[in-house]
Amino acid sequence: MPAVQFQGHGHVAPNFGKYSMTTIDPTSVRQLRLPSGRLMPVAAYGTFHSDWAQALMKDATVEAIRVGWRHLDTARAYENEAEIGEAIRIAIRQGYIRSKEELFITGKLWNGHMKKRDVAPALESTLRDLGLDQIDLYLNHWPWPNVHPPGCTGNQRNPDAVPYIHEQFMETWGELVKLKNAGKIVHLGISNHTELTTRLLLRDVAQDERPVVNQMEMHPLFQQTELRRYFESEGILCTGYMAVGSPKRPARDTFKEHRADLQDPVILQIAAENGITPGQVALAWAAQRMNHSGGYVVMTTHSDRMVENLIPATKDLLSAEQMRRLDAIDANNRLIWGQVFLWPEADGDWRVLWDDSQVFEKTADYLRFKKAFGEFMAVKQQTTVRHVHA
Repeated sequence: MPAVQFQGHGHVAPNFGKYSMTTIDPTSVRQLRLPSGRLMPVAAYGTFHSDWAQALMKDATVEAIRVGWRHLDTARAYENEAEIGEAIRIAIRQGYIRSKEELFITGKLWNGHMKKRDVAPALESTLRDLGLDQIDLYLNHWPWPNVHPPGCTGNQRNPDAVPYIHEQFMETWGELVKLKNAGKIVHLGISNHTELTTRLLLRDVAQDERPVVNQMEMHPLFQQTELRRYFESEGILCTGYMAVGSPKRPARDTFKEHRADLQDPVILQIAAENGITPGQVALAWAAQRMNHSGGYVVMTTHSDRMVENLIPATKDLLSAEQMRRLDAIDANNRLIWGQVFLWPEADGDWRVLWDDSQVFEKTADYLRFKKAFGEFMAVKQQTTVRHVHA
């Protein structure tokens, strides 16, 4: 596709799709009320570049703001906060918004910055690159400090990776609370947390130190209904990433066991019934489910699709009967296995990341487990039959 000049942006956006003549009134987008009283738009424009769209993210974000998106979902790990900050400045210069205060911005503390000494500098870098004095919502991206190189394959493993150790996580959270109290963060949240890690956190924090949002993978083929009910029982709002099944996700997160939401027969049938796209069916389900109590994150670099993706946050597209049909297609089809974050004692099983079978209160508890596991593996190596020689 040739480069397309976008009216008013003053820059060329390659491979960006057709310029949409339609915009959405931002005031028509439904919002969720946070404990502070601040309103958060249900629909968040995702800035994760999926390893292929990084060069497009600045222009795409400008265009998303132009067509009506006011919630931007960002993260240090996406390696484009400076580009998103520039996109915000361009949007102001072009008159798409009057000021950055018209936006609700979510950011995330990356795993590699969870040491006590690294938390404040990480946030300062985020604020500087985004051009902000404070951030509306700051999530702890993952519950453990395990990192992987950008763009790595699914076989990447970090030998220093560890499971969730509560006393270590509380040091991180304590620093986040200090930054909230200093006015740098308006709301604190978590991402990819399990029920057990969240129960431990809530046990040990004051009311004004609690997370108010959990961002988690949710789409029609992976609904996480019980986990979401737990979070909502604690007053924690849930927003779902990979809301349309992320068909262009990185190769490291693509496996033969996966199913595609946008190819599901029920979703295709409902799309045909309503004259909307399969993606809009998935997003409408996300916006309407559980009494309109949650939100969704979705990314596209196509202008027309940006408009399509925002419409489900403005009105109900699905009937109650269609919602029930979609609720029935849950297939436990987790797309983000997280295997690049595995620690040695998980023994290669990505399910350990999510099933709360290796969660520890203290570092000493984990070290005892690690020692016993090493001894067990040594005995296993010495005693089990692996080959039969003729």
